[in-house]
Amino acid sequence: MHKNRREVVKLLTALGASSALAQTLAQHMHQNHQHSPSTSQAMGVTVAPKPIPWENGTCDFCEMPLKTPAPGAWMGRTFAPGFFEQTYSQIALKEPAKGREAHHFESIACMVNYAWVYGLRDGVEGTFYVTDRGAYDPAKGPAAVSLIPARQAVYLWGEKRGWVVMDAKIAAFKTPEAAMAFAKGIPDLGRTRILDWQTLLDLAPLPEMGLVNLLAKHSGLLK
Repeated sequence: MHKNRREVVKLLTALGASSALAQTLAQHMHQNHQHSPSTSQAMGVTVAPKPIPWENGTCDFCEMPLKTPAPGAWMGRTFAPGFFEQTYSQIALKEPAKGREAHHFESIACMVNYAWVYGLRDGVEGTFYVTDRGAYDPAKGPAAVSLIPARQAVYLWGEKRGWVVMDAKIAAFKTPEAAMAFAKGIPDLGRTRILDWQTLLDLAPLPEMGLVNLLAKHSGLLK
């Protein structure tokens, strides 16, 4: 959903961007979105999910691995089995772009923020998908990932840091009941909210680690 220039400058400045960077990036975003119809006006295209490059794939926004790395294999860190895959997301494209049939993301926030930068719209350029966390078994990893259309999912935001990657604090579920049942299994999750897809788009760019640098990089302001 289009944000006016003042709103974007205010948000980016609050996130820690310099005033000059915030204003330049805001102008770039305005140019990308000023001629785009809202998502609610354009839901016509449904593209089937594309194969996921689990073994060597990386996130198109943050460049993290799609698959949970072996202990110590990524930045020397160790993650719980199946940790990365639980928030895998995808934009299945209507028409291949630069030889690619889909954009792949390690987190829901990465997908939303990537779409926000490039002006991609669910139902127009392709179909957005998210992993159903309620049907996911971390012990099985990639084999347990079940994709559902992002527009049909609900989203659990939990205050606790580190329960999903990128500190995005969001996972997807088929129903509010499934989301709250999951939340009850994490005693120290803190405050929670159930959000819908349109709300995520309205809130974009979604907070996550390195957000300002990532937005600036993808907008061409940083190399």
